[in-house]
Amino acid sequence: MASRLRFTSAVLAILVFAGLSGCKQPKAKNTPALVRVARNLSSPYGSEMDHRIVEFQISNPRLPSGKPIVIQTVESDYHDLLQHHLSNADLVILDAPADADLNPALQADMAHAVNICSAVKACPAEVPALIPSSDSPDRKEAAQKFLDALQKQP
Repeated sequence: MASRLRFTSAVLAILVFAGLSGCKQPKAKNTPALVRVARNLSSPYGSEMDHRIVEFQISNPRLPSGKPIVIQTVESDYHDLLQHHLSNADLVILDAPADADLNPALQADMAHAVNICSAVKACPAEVPALIPSSDSPDRKEAAQKFLDALQKQP
């Protein structure tokens, strides 16, 4: 009878332990907010932009929700990118304001463009950057954080 009581106690202890270990709250997946940047990779200030992206990334940028922000450059021919692939971009950095003429949607958004020439050490040239209309509030907020960082002196 005593061994039966010990066996039952042991089984009960194992069931309680297994039940309690299953009650842990699942960790929230913190998927990053991806900011796709459309820019000319062979631009005269392309390497400076690369440095600014790295500086931004190593600062561990996050949204108020805690999501990390990751910057990704959209790789394509610059003129083709502006004409046909802007739906893939959360932030557009032009070589010059005249480049907006390649896309009617860009022309409409140019009123909201900011000049980031000091960020890429290209002054007195005008280097417009803008956030096209977006469906994702997280990506738009993340793009705005990156744009704000680009407006500051390096």
